[in-house]
Amino acid sequence: MNRQLKSNEDKRKGERGSILATAAISMLTLVLAAGLAIDISHLYTAKAELQNAADAAALAAASQLSSTQGGIKSAVAEATKTLNKYNFGNNVTISATDVTFATNLNDTYISQASAESNPTTIRFVKVTLSPKPVPIAFAALVLPNPHNLTAQATAGMSVGLTMNKFYTAYTFIESSGAPLVKGNSYVLDPKAGNDSSPTSYRVLNGPDADLITTGTIHAYGYIGSSYTVANLPSSEMCRYAKIGVNTRFGDYSVHPGVNPTDQPPDTVTTENISYNQYELDQATSGASGMKNRRVMTLPIALNTAYNTGSRTVVSNRLAGFFLKKKVGADCKMHVEYIGGAMAVPVGTYTPGQPQMAELSIPVLYK
Repeated sequence: MNRQLKSNEDKRKGERGSILATAAISMLTLVLAAGLAIDISHLYTAKAELQNAADAAALAAASQLSSTQGGIKSAVAEATKTLNKYNFGNNVTISATDVTFATNLNDTYISQASAESNPTTIRFVKVTLSPKPVPIAFAALVLPNPHNLTAQATAGMSVGLTMNKFYTAYTFIESSGAPLVKGNSYVLDPKAGNDSSPTSYRVLNGPDADLITTGTIHAYGYIGSSYTVANLPSSEMCRYAKIGVNTRFGDYSVHPGVNPTDQPPDTVTTENISYNQYELDQATSGASGMKNRRVMTLPIALNTAYNTGSRTVVSNRLAGFFLKKKVGADCKMHVEYIGGAMAVPVGTYTPGQPQMAELSIPVLYK
């Protein structure tokens, strides 16, 4: 009996060592599993942050596309800004070589230099981040340390809009026999509200302070919509045009109550340049002001669609124009009809509705 009790005691002593070893191995396994979970979670977080940076860079780049060489330069400039952080505060660096361009979404993407050589067809931007190092600890047993992560995003112009929110309370009247031609420059005269003469401009009714008189608001633009022209003589059309246009060049002499804070000038105020040169200057300008203040989107109407009795015009399209110079004593508005596809800040697309092929918004595709 004594021998049997002693044997059982010896067996239990041996089991104590086995339990300690098993417990130690189990604890080590748990610690490694927890560490691995932390590292993997860290990698997922860093990857999400990098993807956010790529998405933001691609969208910022797409918002600059304007069918011009300057638009390509501006797209690269916007994409390569420090847009986000990853891995607990490190800056996401994006270089010009990380940004490529294409005409169609699934085309082969080309470099900045190639895109600048033929910018009129470019509608999409891809941002591919170069590998970014993320240090790991426990996962280093199975993964390289640091572990490199990357991300890619593609953004571009939407299909033609069916609605554009425009901020310039004018309409341009064109001749049914000689409509405005894309890419051409024009000198437009102010005409009275009850005058349907073409190659001219009018001020639309609306409640927006000094730009326009009281009446129906026209905050949103649609093809085929009817707009009401303010009941003003040509001299008043001229005065409102000076207030609305000249402040974009930093000239506040027409209305001393307006100031650069409320009505900021453009970043580029050089007169008598082309839209393409303006876009190039914007891409390199470090001046204060607001970009694209000299680009207006507004309704165009045929003179045959102008009702002089009710002062209403029906737009046949909405389009973008570049202001070439201030409105002077002769009251003429000097503009360039942009014509090419350009991204605007606000607009929508409704299937089945007439589209504005010249206007789009930036969209993140993938």
